[in-house]
Amino acid sequence: MKKIDTEASKVVKSSAIWFLIISASVITVYFNVDLQDPFNTPKLIVLVLSSSWLLGHLLNFIRIDNLISKNDYLVLITCSIFILAMFISFLFTDVKITGLIGDNQRRNGLLDYLSLTVLFLFSYFSMNFIFAIRLIKVGIISGIILGSYGVLQIMGKDFVRWNNPYNSMISTLGNPNFASAILAVFFLIALFSLRLKKLSKFFKLLAILVLCLALYAIIKSSSRQGLLVIVFGAIFYICLSAYLNRSRFRYAITSFLVLVSILTIMGMLQHGPFTQFLYKDSVSVRGFYWRAGMKMFLDHPLFGVGLDRYGAYFKEYREVNYPLRYGYEITSSNAHNVFIQLFATGGFFVGLLYLLLLLLVLIKSTKLAKHSSDENRRVILALLAAWFGFQAQSLISIDNIGISVWGWLLGGTLLGLNRQSLINLNNQSNGSGKKVRNRTVEINLFQPITSSIILLVTLLVCVPIYNFERQANIIRGVLSTQDQGKNNMVQKYSQKINSNSLADPYYKFQSALALSDIGALSSSFKCIYNLYLKDPRNLDYLDWLANYYEKQQDTKNAILFRNMISKYDQWNASNYLILGNLYKQTGDLKSMQLIRDKILSFARSTDIGKIAIAELI
Repeated sequence: MKKIDTEASKVVKSSAIWFLIISASVITVYFNVDLQDPFNTPKLIVLVLSSSWLLGHLLNFIRIDNLISKNDYLVLITCSIFILAMFISFLFTDVKITGLIGDNQRRNGLLDYLSLTVLFLFSYFSMNFIFAIRLIKVGIISGIILGSYGVLQIMGKDFVRWNNPYNSMISTLGNPNFASAILAVFFLIALFSLRLKKLSKFFKLLAILVLCLALYAIIKSSSRQGLLVIVFGAIFYICLSAYLNRSRFRYAITSFLVLVSILTIMGMLQHGPFTQFLYKDSVSVRGFYWRAGMKMFLDHPLFGVGLDRYGAYFKEYREVNYPLRYGYEITSSNAHNVFIQLFATGGFFVGLLYLLLLLLVLIKSTKLAKHSSDENRRVILALLAAWFGFQAQSLISIDNIGISVWGWLLGGTLLGLNRQSLINLNNQSNGSGKKVRNRTVEINLFQPITSSIILLVTLLVCVPIYNFERQANIIRGVLSTQDQGKNNMVQKYSQKINSNSLADPYYKFQSALALSDIGALSSSFKCIYNLYLKDPRNLDYLDWLANYYEKQQDTKNAILFRNMISKYDQWNASNYLILGNLYKQTGDLKSMQLIRDKILSFARSTDIGKIAIAELI
């Protein structure tokens, strides 16, 4: 049998790395208006499919004995234990579909983190300085695409009519905060790539264009998130460069920039001289989300409340001032801090291992920059500044797939550059590196066969996910028309969604509401009651069922479900008022008085408190 053609194997490896880099760009840029969620779900599908193909490459790489150092085993074992911890937390997640694909409008479930870890590991084992430059080039091109689209949106020239309650600058991320954050990451890559000698003048001109487009779009987005990424990424770059270059002003520079960082953080928290420039109420409200997440973790320290199940527990753990300030029905489905989110939903081991991965990237990359030549150091610092900026926004933001794919790719690339440097150093000291033995063509077929099998299995998951998103979007569109056949269409697609074992429960609920809208109340009730049995703490289901029984004048069941709501939403004065009136109708004045006292204990000065004083007597 013929031996592997060495040059051919290099081409295969090169094409796989290009596939990795291009996939990251496509994930960020891609959206699909035919889906109910045009941003998060399509990005998840592309991410999962891309990582499935690369997983075959990764397994093949490990299979042919390419683990050459303790670092290889350290990175591989850390990532493997992280995924194992995620999987165990998934097993303890009460609603498995949410744990697998993630919550609605988020999609940060097991599939997301498994896929990101595959990209991280593949970039670790494959990236070198040549491809790091190509990664920077793709980052610059991606920045131009996103920045240009953002500017079109600002000018009112968007080719898609979004139902958008936010600032118009959402680019391809669906939210101005996410859009400004990823544009800031590309801004940092473009800014510090201007110092690279190996980058052509053409790409440097493109980098300048990215700086202009990104900065303009970030400012017009009215989002502080992008500015935060730029400020902290630039501060990190300048401080680290000063120390590595042994500047005599390094201590003064660092002290000044640390002071600026502290004042920036204080300004965002409504303290200090920068408050008027940096403070937004959306930043301070995150304190409620963080504290709720930390309480979840303390009550569920080992496995968390369930992967991406923060939203199901938020109202149970939110502080009383939150509903009094923002409304009883307002909620949150994420801690708006990636680290707290992982600890709260995945538990101690998930959160700890994620932190260990970040610490590993930071330590190894900093040491590598210290011992690298000037040009290689500039490459490392450019990538490291962008990675650090991404981590800075993770402190106040959601782990959005379109952004996080770059955080994981940059982290894996930085560790990969460290690995490549160790290989080069070993080759220089020994005269020849550890050579991989030639294998037969049978071994060479391992990767395409493995990748194809994994991809086919993954399609069995991705196709149903795509289908329920498309079907939910069809139902929404049909309901807004006067088509005489819309009732049949709603029933048809509602049935398809409810029979889909991988359909998001949120979409099953929405399809049940659509059935109610067309008059199929009994079918709607049956669907929602079945959803309630699978997720008895879901407040949307409980509220709908309580209203249903009230309209049916079934006071006993109405009281039952109102009490269940109060168990998981203890500061909802609106629910208590309805419950108090239900007790009054049944003549249970003692229970009514207890409900009245409960309302007045925290909401006396509100409108509902005044109504309770007048009615619950």
